Amino acid sequence: MSEPHATFASGRKSPMPRMLPDNELKALSVEAEVNGLTLSDLAVTCAKFGMTPRDLLNELSVAIAESYLERSLDYEFCDGVMNGIINAVVEVGMTDDMPEPAFSLYQAFDLGEWIRSEDPPGTDPSEKYARPVVEEIMRAFRG
Repeated sequence: MSEPHATFASGRKSPMPRMLPDNELKALSVEAEVNGLTLSDLAVTCAKFGMTPRDLLNELSVAIAESYLERSLDYEFCDGVMNGIINAVVEVGMTDDMPEPAFSLYQAFDLGEWIRSEDPPGTDPSEKYARPVVEEIMRAFRG
């Protein structure tokens, strides 16, 4: 298990009001990275903070993306969190539109998981492929 080695980026302005405190975001992210999260796993947190699963998944994804971009959380941990929430994201998408930006951020982190055959030795796929797309998604999200 990789532990997040820093706090979440909380100084960023985003169009979505933040409902979850940092300690809740950290607990959810660690659980997602270690065991994965389903909608039923999120029910207690959603009820406690009066949020929908869609809003919770989007808020968690945005916090992970912001912390990754600020380099307060590393790629491996962030990618693990996004892989850990994809089942819940898809569950929401089964009855409604996919949660955004959560789904797009999952896809962006996925881009950094492998080296392409045309990449020269020493290429960091997370920096070359994932970071620019995460930046683009967050720029569009913030407006």
